[in-house]
Amino acid sequence: MGISVYIADVRPLLEPDVFERLLLCVPKYRQEKARRFKFQSGCAQSLAVGLLLKKACSDFGIVGADEHVVLGENEKPDFANIPCDAGLAKNGIATKAYFNLSHSHERAMCVMAPYEVGCDVERIKGDHSQLAERFFMPAENAWIQAAGARFDSDGAAQSKARDIAFYRLWTLKECYMKVTGRGLSLSPEKFSLEFKADGGILLHHDGPRPEYLFRELDLNDGYRYAYCLKGASADEPVNIVHVNLEQL
Repeated sequence: MGISVYIADVRPLLEPDVFERLLLCVPKYRQEKARRFKFQSGCAQSLAVGLLLKKACSDFGIVGADEHVVLGENEKPDFANIPCDAGLAKNGIATKAYFNLSHSHERAMCVMAPYEVGCDVERIKGDHSQLAERFFMPAENAWIQAAGARFDSDGAAQSKARDIAFYRLWTLKECYMKVTGRGLSLSPEKFSLEFKADGGILLHHDGPRPEYLFRELDLNDGYRYAYCLKGASADEPVNIVHVNLEQL
C-alpha cells in the first residue's frame, strides 16, 4: 500500500458503553492515555486516533505495530523495531512505515505512508485575524484577505472565506511543523507557504523546499484536513478511508 488517510467521527465514543468496549481494542499505553483526560471529549479523541492507527497497521500488513510506538524528540511518535513489510513499498522496494495523528473536536485523523508525514485537522471557527497577523507572513495574510475580497459587499461570505483561508494555512503549517519532528518548537512565522497558480503549494524555509509535498482535504463538514509528506511525488495515489469507529 502507498499513502492512506484515515478519518473518523469521534462522537460514537462519547457513549460510555461504546468507549469502554473499544478501549479494550487498543494497546495499554493508549488506554492509559485515553483515560487521562478530564473530559469525555478528550478521552474520545485520544481513543479515536488510537483506533485509526490500529486499523492502518492492519491495512498495511504490520499488525501489532501500534503496540510499539515510541516518542522521539519533541514527542513525535514513531514505530519502534518494526520490520519492513513487502506490502508497503516505495518504487517496488519494501520500506519503513511512517504515521501521524491529529484530532479536533469531533474528528480524528491518521495518515500512514512510506514517507515521513505530518497531518492536522482543525474545526473552522471564529475570527483569528490577530493570530494570523502574529504568526503568518505578510504575503500569507494578504492571501487570506484576498480570499474574502472576492465576495464584494457580502460581509458574511467575506468572513467565512477568510476563516476557511486561515484554517487552510494553519493546518498546512501545522502538518509541516509535525513532519519535521519539531512541532511547536518551530514557530509558524519562521517559514511561509506559497499557493501556486497550478494548485501546488511551495514551502519557503531558508529558501524553497520542494521536497515537501502538501495536500489538503475539504469534506464540507466544517473542518479542514491537511498532510505533508517528505519526498513523495505529486502524482502518487492516495487512499482516503472513512472509518466508522462503532464497526471496528
